[in-house]
Amino acid sequence: MSEQDQQAHLVDKAMSAFRWVAALRFLGQMVSWLSTIFVIRFLAPEDYGVISLTEVFRTFLVFFSTMGLGQGLVKVDELTPLLVRKTVGLLLVINFCLFLIQYFAAPHVAAFYDNPDLEQVLRVLSFTYLLIPWTAVPSSLIARNLDHKLTSKVTFISHILASGISLTMAYLGYGYWSLVVAMIFTMAFNCFWFSVLVSYPRIPSFSFRGTGEVFRFGALIAAADLIYVAYSKIDVAVAGKFVTVAEIGLYGVAIQLATMLMSKSIPLFNVVAFPAFARMNAASGDSNDYLVTTIQFASTVIFPVFMGVALVGEDLITLVLGDTWTGIALIFGILVVSVPFRIVAYIITPALLAGGGARMDMVNAFITLVFLTVAVWLLLPLGLEGVALAWSLASLCLFLLAVIRGGG
Repeated sequence: MSEQDQQAHLVDKAMSAFRWVAALRFLGQMVSWLSTIFVIRFLAPEDYGVISLTEVFRTFLVFFSTMGLGQGLVKVDELTPLLVRKTVGLLLVINFCLFLIQYFAAPHVAAFYDNPDLEQVLRVLSFTYLLIPWTAVPSSLIARNLDHKLTSKVTFISHILASGISLTMAYLGYGYWSLVVAMIFTMAFNCFWFSVLVSYPRIPSFSFRGTGEVFRFGALIAAADLIYVAYSKIDVAVAGKFVTVAEIGLYGVAIQLATMLMSKSIPLFNVVAFPAFARMNAASGDSNDYLVTTIQFASTVIFPVFMGVALVGEDLITLVLGDTWTGIALIFGILVVSVPFRIVAYIITPALLAGGGARMDMVNAFITLVFLTVAVWLLLPLGLEGVALAWSLASLCLFLLAVIRGGG
């Protein structure tokens, strides 16, 4: 097969994978979005405040849970069964350490934010780290082969069932536990079915010689992810110390609504885009034409949509969530106008990583983190609206860095 035919085959395979992922994820996300709207109606701002503060600490650790090793398995040229076993072993060690860190740090995090509910929630969620190795490895092997039908079916069913669980528990008055249980169920369900349906060497090896290529590439991605997590949570981490848990809940719901489409669609795109770009680069050394086409198509859709949503934000919130949440209208409007810029930056990232630009991605994330941290501290006197403005300015910063430093 010629180089041109090989690249065309990869494009066709990537588009086929994307159609499968898009179709099932879209149906699953529609159910999830509807469930989220009704769950918000049943929960109080204090419930979302507890979850928002929990996610500050938990999300920080979760990005250590794979150390980019999953992407490393996708990127490595020669994948052997022994390398897979060593990756499983390394992930087991990492995630057992994370389990211990979160479990024993829980009371200290609760004391810092003066919220005793955080301790129990963090300790319960700490056990989910033990499931991650058995999900990360098989899902990475699927991504490497651009065969996403199986992944799509499993995640579709898990979205449907988790949405039903959270909605039922919220209706019955379980508060923030309705969200916690849904998180645990999703991870356990995916872990079980990936382990059952995907064939791979499951017996871990704790001799880590020969994992250098995977680990080095993964470490750069993990460092960038860590910085991304820091800047995605620094607003809540700082504001949570100076405002009430109910106010943090209001801000958390505003940012969840503003980024709902992005947070659900970008992982859908990335799960196909990174392996596709990686294979295109391996075949021809270039994937820029496909990246430019993707950005042009996405921009013609997302910019008009999000600007329109910003204009009708207050009416939309009143209609969808009810009068209880109308106080987030201004915060929501400030956040949502910048989301398209962040989406474009995230679209560029897989191509940057596939081309070996993990270090540049890490630097971009670090610059954005510094920018956002300074902006949050300067604008915090304006209240939650100031924090939202800082987040939006950071989105523009990330967009400019991605386009100028990584878009070429």
